[in-house]
Amino acid sequence: MSLVFYDTETTGVEPFFDQILQFAAIRTDQNFKETDQFTIRCRLLPYVVPSPEAMNITGVKVSQLIDPSALSHYQMVRTIRSKLLSWSPALFIGWNSLDFDEDLLRQALYKTLHNPYLTNTQGNCRSDAMRIVQAASLFAPDALVFPDREDGQKTFKLDRVAPANGFQHADAHDALGDVRATIFLCRLLQEKAPELWSSFMRFSKKSGVVEYISDERVFCLCDFFYGKAYLHLVTTIGQNKEMKTGWYVYDLSVSPESLMTLSVLELEARLSQTPKPVRVLRANAAPMLFPAEDAPNICPGQELGLEELERRAMALQNDAALRERLVSSFEAAKIEHPQSLHVEKQLYDGFFTPADERLMETFHSAQWAERSAIVDRFEDQRLRTLGRRLIYSERPDLLDKTVCREYDLAVARRVLGQGDDIRWLTIPQALEQLGRMLENTPEVELTLLREHKQYLHNRNDQALAHLTAAPAIT
Repeated sequence: MSLVFYDTETTGVEPFFDQILQFAAIRTDQNFKETDQFTIRCRLLPYVVPSPEAMNITGVKVSQLIDPSALSHYQMVRTIRSKLLSWSPALFIGWNSLDFDEDLLRQALYKTLHNPYLTNTQGNCRSDAMRIVQAASLFAPDALVFPDREDGQKTFKLDRVAPANGFQHADAHDALGDVRATIFLCRLLQEKAPELWSSFMRFSKKSGVVEYISDERVFCLCDFFYGKAYLHLVTTIGQNKEMKTGWYVYDLSVSPESLMTLSVLELEARLSQTPKPVRVLRANAAPMLFPAEDAPNICPGQELGLEELERRAMALQNDAALRERLVSSFEAAKIEHPQSLHVEKQLYDGFFTPADERLMETFHSAQWAERSAIVDRFEDQRLRTLGRRLIYSERPDLLDKTVCREYDLAVARRVLGQGDDIRWLTIPQALEQLGRMLENTPEVELTLLREHKQYLHNRNDQALAHLTAAPAIT
């Protein structure tokens, strides 16, 4: 299987509402020999406000954002999808990709009427290079140099880790440069921590994860949040019946006997307390798993010894009623969230029907003049909403003047921050962000920021003009 390393540069850090501006990917064999690469950029969507902080980091100029000769977002996504499908099946690897770039890519596919699950369907699988580097800091600490933050904690930012290990990261925050830095670190790990790399490759596949957690009675689950390690010695106690990729594991640092006599309400309350006895392991999200005997001393429960951990695991395996109570109580305690008002946040509200998926393909093969009628035929309201927005973004000239005017007003309200439950960056917020940056930036670095300030003021004026214009087309 080929490896595909990829990275994105974006308008900001909100994966549901920001957009990809640059996408880069390199395909290699399993020895990291490059077999293909590509990079692509696009212009800004009409309803997205770019973060001045993000633009300052990546050096993106206003002229690049609004260049009419640049590819549109839709054209870019079509090209990305075609290239990635031509490289499939493959293992897709990014840096912090499972918590960011993957969501941006899924949103880009979703918003352009494509199946969003490209990286984990059709024989593809996914993983995250940052996670293996984080795991290496505990399980193979001599394999890499791990730089510290000012507070003394380790940092796992790519632009710090790669140079600390010898990579010449002159083009940090360029997507292709970041891809090369990721490949560099993975190659180092394969050379210096081959067993760790082997585990990384094995658990990038759902089947590898399921086989391991089914065969191993006790194992170590490793995760990181905000750079801090969280380790758990666990045993598998069940599978989520609705989401087959979800498995329940029990933290063996908690004595199973302490839960046996609890009432239903007491058990539900206990499951929300630290240390949490039950956790969810997603088999399709490349979890970091290790033998129990390799768990470092900081792992809770390690002091119990392997014999006691095995005893606790066996007690659970032999008590089907307790396992069922644990799973049922865990599921009962889950908070049900109402459907979001925003179509972007509805991505995971259900899969598209086969009929709608066929219609999506019809949409892309049709002429633009025919696509509005195709959008009206979608069963799924999400696809109708996204399809109409897509036509407005790409070919507003094909819309009725009244409809186009309604979209102009909706975009104006969106970028100005008018409405309920505003989750995206607005122009007033961006100008406030920019004001703080201008106060703390040396004079020699102000040109880009001043350019973005003028651009934001111009967009603000245009949006206000739309709101104050005549309410109807005559």
